[in-house]
Amino acid sequence: MCNFSRHIRTSRSWRNRVAGRSLVPGISAPKLEIDRQFPTEFTDNVASMRWDATTEKVLVNEAFKGLLGPSHRRTGVNLSELMTPPDISKLLEKLDSKRSPIAHDHGTFLCRLIGNDEKILWLETTICECSANEGNSYRYATFKDVTDRLTKELFFENFADSLPGIVFSYTVYPDSSHYFSYISIKTKEFFGIENKEFLANPDLAFDIIEPEDLPFVRERLAESKRTMTHWKAEYRTTVKGRTRWFEGTAIPKLQPNGSVTWNGITIAIDDRKNLELELKEVASKDYLTGIFNRRYLSEFLRDQSERFDRYQERSSVILIDIDNFKAINDEHGHDFGDLALRQFSELVSKNVRKVDTFGRMGGEEFLIVLPNTGIQSALKVGKKILKKTRSKLRTINGIDVALTFSAGISEFSADQTSANKVLKRADQLLYEAKSEGRNGIKTDG
Repeated sequence: MCNFSRHIRTSRSWRNRVAGRSLVPGISAPKLEIDRQFPTEFTDNVASMRWDATTEKVLVNEAFKGLLGPSHRRTGVNLSELMTPPDISKLLEKLDSKRSPIAHDHGTFLCRLIGNDEKILWLETTICECSANEGNSYRYATFKDVTDRLTKELFFENFADSLPGIVFSYTVYPDSSHYFSYISIKTKEFFGIENKEFLANPDLAFDIIEPEDLPFVRERLAESKRTMTHWKAEYRTTVKGRTRWFEGTAIPKLQPNGSVTWNGITIAIDDRKNLELELKEVASKDYLTGIFNRRYLSEFLRDQSERFDRYQERSSVILIDIDNFKAINDEHGHDFGDLALRQFSELVSKNVRKVDTFGRMGGEEFLIVLPNTGIQSALKVGKKILKKTRSKLRTINGIDVALTFSAGISEFSADQTSANKVLKRADQLLYEAKSEGRNGIKTDG
């Protein structure tokens, strides 16, 4: 199908060249004769031809004549007036019983014919078994007019190529073998890979998917096959060092042989994913300090709770409250208070690990989540940050504030598996530190 548009253009120029001509240089193109003695398997409804290499006669039946326009139905019309030189050469060679054995030549191919109303017809041509009659050997060709089908395929191909995505038809057999029966040329634009490479090697479509996303894509495909429901998946691909986001969507159809075919389209969603990531970034960050906000911290704590339930991974939290912050705001104003919060956030961010998550719960209250960390290790981190706060934030913007904080440290355990319980216990310990004079840290250990 992919070559049909090229053939159409060739046939249009050929028609202009052969109009009015009756000879084909280098090829003996005999005149057609009606043969009313075709074998019984060829009915009048099947356009047929036979070639006698001995007498160099081309015999056709009435059904073949019916394909021709009125001006070419006359007796003795030359074959070169109806077909291109390459098509005549291929056809007569395959019909010549003196050439290669029938098993070698047997097959189906396309040829062109000037048909009714001077239109170019595309004929699906099949070479049939030879027959013997009075010592002469014959081969037969049957013709099926597939012009409408190919025209529709050409329309589909052009339509598919004009869409802003990769149109595909993908089939999986019961034995898990698979192939693409069609995939549009947009693969070159999207992946830098020609569509013919996917047709030759369907595994390539999965090889270019990011390993982190591949299990999800396969799971959704398996679910679609099992339930015969719509397949949809977002995934990343990396080709030649470039990573992009795509979304595939397709409708499955169960075939009579037990295979499943998905017809669908893959579109690029880089802009959408980038916007989603930007919105997620905005939604997860505290507007004043730029660190994570309460919403994100709550989600992260739930994840840690699930990891503890599943893998018994110990994680600790440090809940921090800046001492006497209301007095700082009252004395120096809210702008100064905001500056103090930002500088404190910067200090803590520089003194936690990359795996730790630090954010603002609200007001002057902050939270550090330390994955795979016990209370004693978390206490060391807390003490280091408190020491840095005392020394680095004694003055802010030239004003002596001697910033300190109180903190409570708790961890996930068999008695505290939920995020709420761990956070509540850290809050209790924080206020114990406050009641004992502030500027200190309390733990369960």
